[in-house]
Amino acid sequence: MTEHNFEIKAQKLNELLDLFPNLGKNSDVGKFAVEVAKLFILSINPNTTFNIKRGVDLSIMLNGIEEDFEIKGTAANDIGWNKLKVSSQFCYDNLINGMNIIRVTNIGQTNMRIYYLIHEEDFELVPEARWTIKKRRN
Repeated sequence: MTEHNFEIKAQKLNELLDLFPNLGKNSDVGKFAVEVAKLFILSINPNTTFNIKRGVDLSIMLNGIEEDFEIKGTAANDIGWNKLKVSSQFCYDNLINGMNIIRVTNIGQTNMRIYYLIHEEDFELVPEARWTIKKRRN
């Protein structure tokens, strides 16, 4: 696992908060985290381009090489292993086939921490049963 401190200017934070104001909602935290991951990657290499790819949170192209990432964000200041979930078979398949996770913590702050997580080095995927609750029809 590699860890990086990442700081953004207050103005950029406010722009992101305007776009994704409800940080209590998982979808807004996720979208915020994707934008932070883009900013972080661009800070490392400004020549990176981003591709839209169905079912993938972030797909980048650098020097002719494409790489996909699952992005996981949290407002908490720790990695929160017990809160990390994979929500689809497609994502699961991609992770076991080499896609990495970028975990962004401290969402909503100017100082964030970025973690690169690699399957079988940093984490394993453990199946758990889940059920959807639907209103009963009479």
